[in-house]
Amino acid sequence: MKVKRVRHDGAKEYVTNDLKAWYEEKGTTSEMTAPYKAQQNDKAERVNRTLMERVRPALLDDRAKEELWAEALVSVVHVLNRSPKAGLAVTPLEALTGRRPNVAGFRVWKSRAWPLKPNKQQRKLEPRTDVGRFVGYTVRGKAYRILDDETNQVFERRDVLMEENSAKVETSAVGSSAGPRLTAEYDGDKEGATEGAMDMLGAEGGQEDEYSPDDTSDSDNEVGPPSFAGDSQEEDEDGVGSSTPAAAQAPAASDSVTLGPRRSKRNPAPNVTWWEKVPKAYLASGNASAAEAGWYLHKAPENEKEARAGPDWPLWKQAIEEEVAAHKQFGTWSKTKGNNKNHKAIKTRFVFNIKQDAEGKLTRYEARLVAQGFNQVPGRDFDETWAPVPNTATTRALFAVSAAMSWEIHYVDVKTAFLNTKMEKEMYIKLPVGVKPEGLEEMCQLDLALYGTKQAGRLWGIKLDKELKEMGAVRSKVDPCLYEWHHLVHGCIVILVNVDDLIVAGEKLAGVEAVKRSVSATFEVRHIREVRDFIGMKVMRNRAAKTLTLTTRGTPPRC
Repeated sequence: MKVKRVRHDGAKEYVTNDLKAWYEEKGTTSEMTAPYKAQQNDKAERVNRTLMERVRPALLDDRAKEELWAEALVSVVHVLNRSPKAGLAVTPLEALTGRRPNVAGFRVWKSRAWPLKPNKQQRKLEPRTDVGRFVGYTVRGKAYRILDDETNQVFERRDVLMEENSAKVETSAVGSSAGPRLTAEYDGDKEGATEGAMDMLGAEGGQEDEYSPDDTSDSDNEVGPPSFAGDSQEEDEDGVGSSTPAAAQAPAASDSVTLGPRRSKRNPAPNVTWWEKVPKAYLASGNASAAEAGWYLHKAPENEKEARAGPDWPLWKQAIEEEVAAHKQFGTWSKTKGNNKNHKAIKTRFVFNIKQDAEGKLTRYEARLVAQGFNQVPGRDFDETWAPVPNTATTRALFAVSAAMSWEIHYVDVKTAFLNTKMEKEMYIKLPVGVKPEGLEEMCQLDLALYGTKQAGRLWGIKLDKELKEMGAVRSKVDPCLYEWHHLVHGCIVILVNVDDLIVAGEKLAGVEAVKRSVSATFEVRHIREVRDFIGMKVMRNRAAKTLTLTTRGTPPRC
């Protein structure tokens, strides 16, 4: 990579004789901004502002010393490189290396930390953990940087127990180095698995009961309901009551203080007013009224296993068969002799959806075979990602003009739109069980743009743009999803594209029908009718008043 130009503010470290000689040797141009005009170096200054907007709150939030600004800065850069960025489909680190970063090790800066001492530093009667604060991540490695409370020095450790919410973990009364005192929690399946299990571990407090002898000294000053047998049974079921028997029988601090009953520290249930005491009744009545209105309230299954267990599996099975038949008809994939070692294949799965109209009524069951496009690698599997989606203002303007001019507005839905385009790059997929063609063992080559792939929307947009232009339509310079077709007989017809949905509006019904016939001759369409709903909105038109209303009131209530 050759550096063509270096722009700086004229600081002495940028204009030394050594640097000037290096600039001339490498053919690099040295540019200086005008005095007190940082705007001329806008990108660098914007990055500095972004970094300082995060470093400053980190230091102020924990009242940290200013000497830790470098640790905070490195932590901010570490997180930003692994976070989504505007203008990029992936994180900056993934764009550079091609690998998706793992953010499971992210922690809140300046969190309380107990790093495990190495075996060589452990002594029999000394605590096995140090006590400090988390101040950053290692630059080249997988470890945390900890600021020691006693020595005020920074060291690196991999095995660290952290608490990002200090209210849930307290320090022992014996000394801060004795380690955290966590709430009691028992797991019979993980017995004996504590040793060596602190790798990148973060303590997460839950809602378990906590009991300590220190709490019993104030028991006579507390007013609360007595403990019943039901409470003890409930605690035993949670695995808490049996985990601290010694603490439950601890002696009182003095003879004058009586050991009070054991109380749960769970958060109390919220107060419920008299009109909210039976919320299920309102929910049931709401569903009943929605069912009477014709709304379909069932949720689509998350996967094929869930679909098989439901009562409407025959309908889902029919949808799957229709989807597979469509792919075989189009020739979406072809056999290949390659394997996953030579070609990285992308997995596929069925996504189930219940199609409803704007009134919330069931129209059809849909099973879509989609690729797991999040596993695609930029540059290898795809280059650009976009889909034809119009601006909201364009959509409203078209409906407003059509209502005022009494134009005809019709709706066209292109069936399996993405399968009308061919893949521009070589790509391989793994099909679900039961869909593999005969003689295919592991993987197949993807020939058409399958739903879920990153480039599918872009390839379909290019294909549709070509077909509409061949029909005679002209693409708008304001919104690329808007087309105009000036017919000698039928006048002006406007076409609005939203992925695979088309809105056709024109002065005469014959012109609208002509466009619909041209589209249906090229692509297979499902709905060709006057518009009643569009992208989830109900379209209501009053021709006499020349008005058109868009509303989402037909959507059923969320349960």
